[in-house]
Amino acid sequence: MISKYFKSGLSKAKLGLHEEAISDFEKASWEDPQNFEIQFNLGTAYLTIGEFEQSIINFSKAIEINPKNSDAYGNRAVAYIAIGDDKKSDADKIKAIKLGAPIEGINAIIDIVKDKREGSDPFKNLG
Repeated sequence: MISKYFKSGLSKAKLGLHEEAISDFEKASWEDPQNFEIQFNLGTAYLTIGEFEQSIINFSKAIEINPKNSDAYGNRAVAYIAIGDDKKSDADKIKAIKLGAPIEGINAIIDIVKDKREGSDPFKNLG
């Protein structure tokens, strides 16, 4: 059964209400902490608002639950590059590509974030 909080979080995330989505995803996580989709979407929401360390925690939980998901590795690679941990980012990027992530796509976003990380907001002007 899909949590009402998870459904609400997805709706809010689609509307760009990321902080509100995080609140709902956190509630859903309390109900079902071993749910990959909840942890993945929580990580994605934190990544979107620039809470990179927290996104890494949630993507790591998602990977523990489903170690064959290329998107979780790819998103965690982006979070690692945003905080300047190139070594961990490279390891996750390689794993994501081995699991089927498109090399051009992951390289493009990592390059953009790497170029932006000198400022305080790596996602500024990405829109």
